[in-house]
Amino acid sequence: MVGLAYFTPCIGVLVGIIYLLIKKFFGVSLVFVNVQGIATIVAGFSFTMLGFLAAIAAFMFSLQKYIFFRRWINDGGADVFFVLYKIAIVCLFITFSLSLIVFTKVGASIAFKLMLMFAINNVVQTMILALVISGKVALAKKEDD
Repeated sequence: MVGLAYFTPCIGVLVGIIYLLIKKFFGVSLVFVNVQGIATIVAGFSFTMLGFLAAIAAFMFSLQKYIFFRRWINDGGADVFFVLYKIAIVCLFITFSLSLIVFTKVGASIAFKLMLMFAINNVVQTMILALVISGKVALAKKEDD
């Protein structure tokens, strides 16, 4: 399962390829009018999600007192989570870097496309991490009762 976490950055690439196939065969295309505005939104999203991941790390420290959490770590279930956590942080930094390149004259077009692909990855990765954490919150509440 840990190996699958390393392939999450491929999700955005897969969506990009599907988009290109739809564009080629059906002529449906997204035309972005304000590329710099979108880059600004994506950069803000990246930094916000980095803050969210920092909050998750702080929350994980508070779960150490629970039996289910120690069992989760000992059983190896946490390994996948923490690998995905690290990958999400790297992908968010890459997304932010690409959003800066969009404002340059060199490589702005390809950087914009890559930025959108990474943004899709970021959404999926963050959603998976949030779902795991919400499950741990439910377990903590259950154990407290």
